[in-house]
Amino acid sequence: MSVPAGDGGHAGRRVLVTGAASGIGRATSAWLAERGALIAGVDRDGDELDRAMRLLATPRSVAIAADVSDEAQVFSAVDRAVESVGGLDAVINVAGIGGYTGDVGATTAADWRNVIDVNLTGVFLVCHYAIQHLRDGGGGSIVNVGSQYGLVGCIGSPAYVAAKAGVAGLTRAMALDHAEENIRVNCVCPGPVDTPMREAGSAPSVWHDLEMARTRGRLPLGRPGTPVEIAAVIGFLASDEAAYMTGAVIPVDGGWTAA
Repeated sequence: MSVPAGDGGHAGRRVLVTGAASGIGRATSAWLAERGALIAGVDRDGDELDRAMRLLATPRSVAIAADVSDEAQVFSAVDRAVESVGGLDAVINVAGIGGYTGDVGATTAADWRNVIDVNLTGVFLVCHYAIQHLRDGGGGSIVNVGSQYGLVGCIGSPAYVAAKAGVAGLTRAMALDHAEENIRVNCVCPGPVDTPMREAGSAPSVWHDLEMARTRGRLPLGRPGTPVEIAAVIGFLASDEAAYMTGAVIPVDGGWTAA
């Protein structure tokens, strides 16, 4: 295939993006579609996902309503994605939930399971069912979205921190397991980004207030990021320009983890 200059090889690339209805997932879908990728967007918010997919700069996109924490729904979603776009060349795992559950004594077992099931097990399930399709295509790229809180601690969020640290570890393990199959696996760890999830996680609570007091002035760049700034790094990692990168866990956090 002749690849136009500057698109990173994304033209015609078949990409599954979870969490595609809003925030980083939506921005990533748009970033890739503008460069010619075919997008299979997955999100549990089916109505908002439909709207997001209709706005993409590609006639070949599909909206698939599914909860990544539900194995049967993930199996069906991956199968439909492959059927709709003709295979898979890349998988972008963005779907996640946030919020403060309290310290380990205050976090309920149900809260723990909910956060782990979506943020960590959801990544595993998508990769579990997508990996054979990447093999069938001769290789590809997986980009998992972690968090700066997968690299450092956060007050009142043991489940979230554990899940995002798990995403980083899963990324490294998969990078080793699948390198010989020409499947690269990398992880982006965003810091504060203006997304609906960040807004929802900012609801007043004692844990939120304690964390905000602890980290006030923490960002050297002085502002939160934008979804498209994270999408550009994800797109790079999934591109031909990043062909020598696998197992990388990259903070994109305005300097948060350097402070």
